Amino acid sequence: MTMRPAVVLVLALVACQPAVVTRPSPAPLSATVAPTATASPATPAPTPAPGQSPSPTPAPETAQCGQKIAKSFVLANDMTCTGDALVVAANGIAIDLNGKVLTGPGYGPQTWPSPQLQSVGVRAENVRGITLRNGRIADFSTGVYFVKVTGSVIEDVASLGSRFGFYIHDSDGNTVRRSRAEANIYGLHLQNANDTIVEKNDLVKQTYNSPGGYGIYLYASQRNRITENTIEGNVNWGIWFSEATGNLIFHNNVAGNSPQVSDSNDRNQWFDPVKKQGNFWGDHRGTDGDGDGIADRPYAILGAGGTVDAYPFVERDGWKKKAGPTIDHYRPPVAQPQREVRIAALAGGSLVSASPRDGAAEATGMRASTVALGTDGRTVYALDGRTLRTIDLPTGAVSDPVDVAIDATQVVANRNGRSAFLVGPVAAEQIDLRSGSRMRFPYDGAPTAIVASYKHNQMFIATRDGIDMLYVSTAQTGNIYTRGGHVPYTIPLGGPPSAMAMNGSGTRIYASVDGSGVVQIVDTEQLTVVGRLTIGTDARALAVDRREGRLYVGTSDGLVAVDLAKGEILRRVPMPGRVADVAVSPNGDEVYVGLASRRLGIAVLGTDDLVISNVIDLAAPPVRLLVVAYR
Repeated sequence: MTMRPAVVLVLALVACQPAVVTRPSPAPLSATVAPTATASPATPAPTPAPGQSPSPTPAPETAQCGQKIAKSFVLANDMTCTGDALVVAANGIAIDLNGKVLTGPGYGPQTWPSPQLQSVGVRAENVRGITLRNGRIADFSTGVYFVKVTGSVIEDVASLGSRFGFYIHDSDGNTVRRSRAEANIYGLHLQNANDTIVEKNDLVKQTYNSPGGYGIYLYASQRNRITENTIEGNVNWGIWFSEATGNLIFHNNVAGNSPQVSDSNDRNQWFDPVKKQGNFWGDHRGTDGDGDGIADRPYAILGAGGTVDAYPFVERDGWKKKAGPTIDHYRPPVAQPQREVRIAALAGGSLVSASPRDGAAEATGMRASTVALGTDGRTVYALDGRTLRTIDLPTGAVSDPVDVAIDATQVVANRNGRSAFLVGPVAAEQIDLRSGSRMRFPYDGAPTAIVASYKHNQMFIATRDGIDMLYVSTAQTGNIYTRGGHVPYTIPLGGPPSAMAMNGSGTRIYASVDGSGVVQIVDTEQLTVVGRLTIGTDARALAVDRREGRLYVGTSDGLVAVDLAKGEILRRVPMPGRVADVAVSPNGDEVYVGLASRRLGIAVLGTDDLVISNVIDLAAPPVRLLVVAYR
């Protein structure tokens, strides 16, 4: 992964100064933290063994910056350090900050996706059974860093103005309670952290900086219990889960974040299934017709998981006021019949469409040089020169034309569901198709393909060196900072991708470079290559099935099906023409292959047997396939 300097944004019609990122001063806090959530009773001291006296509380001691703590310790002084403040050096000890303040040198340069560890308030590594309590940590790269730590507790600690407030990494069975993360870039970050109890904390007002602004962030973490926290006023996502499973989240106040929550899968529980009680969501508009304190309709959890909080509270801290049982209105969605499918193809500069059983495609009347599928799964964006239109493919309804200010070669629908993002050889532009507002900025990455991130202000662009992660929007409103046109990272692939596709949950990008015979797997959170699939020939097109278990690779003369769980080739299927593009039915039962020589058409194959059941004739070679599904 390489880093690139920022690109100055030029907004349409208005020349602006580039956004200056400054850290707001957090609201004054006392050294002893008192979160808004009601504090639980203090954890009782261990009972001494027979014949032993209870361990006395150590007398306060003065510490020096970087001091290794190898016994239970009470801090006697405030500390200002240019590197680490305190380092835990033994198992089973308690470090009481005694209401003191640890102050660092500032949060340092961006190192994402690696943790920023240039300066750490309290660092613990390879220890177990420790307790850190009662103090304030401010202006470090990372306030508290636990790595390979087990069975330990952080309580009554405020971590402020750092890049990471609390970073718990590769650790199991820990507890974070009655603590506060405020005005950091990341509030509480759990990565490969399992069986953590996160309770009665304030995770509020995190700021934004390439990337960041999250109240709580879980990556590849399992079986964590998140309850009675206030997650509020964070300038980006309040809660962000990526590849996190088996987590339980209820009795939290989640409000004033932008947006509130995202989950990449449906394997987390957003309510207490026994009591039928969920969370309070500040933007939920559900009503409580029966007066049980629970909204009568569920709250949708954003993200690819498509899950819900089935029992959201209508008032903040509603669980503290609730007297009776929940009257259960929730009905899990019933299995839906398979949707109707229509295939759109860009062929000969025109958009055509067909159903999978048709003998030939029919014209839509739309000219286009490049096309993209909208987030609703049925709208096609069609760019013709400097004119953008949309068409609802099932009905044929066409929008009014929208003028484009740049010479674009690629278009994609932003995940926000309302904007089109366009990019060309020297510039990029985003257009809000509802309001008409737009922004544009220089970009010279020689783009060949583009996919939209689930983080609404990011795009992944296939470029000359690999894949650029590019920020789209830019603004400074209060404490909100975004950086449009900035490319903080290029994920190196050894050359420009000849084919690129993202899975449905947005967690993986699959890309191939000519001459390699390999498909590289990119983790979109860690921004690095995490795997390689040897195909043995160059990929011309890639598509991932909706269950994310199979990758289809179009080569010059055939289709290759890959089992992603095993990393093995399932089958190689010869095609009656050169493969131009590949697409998969949202129903998961068919794969479609665009044929651009010898036989011009769209081959339809069942995913079970990978046998061609139909070829839809085309009048010109296809360059792009899209699949629309509707009921």
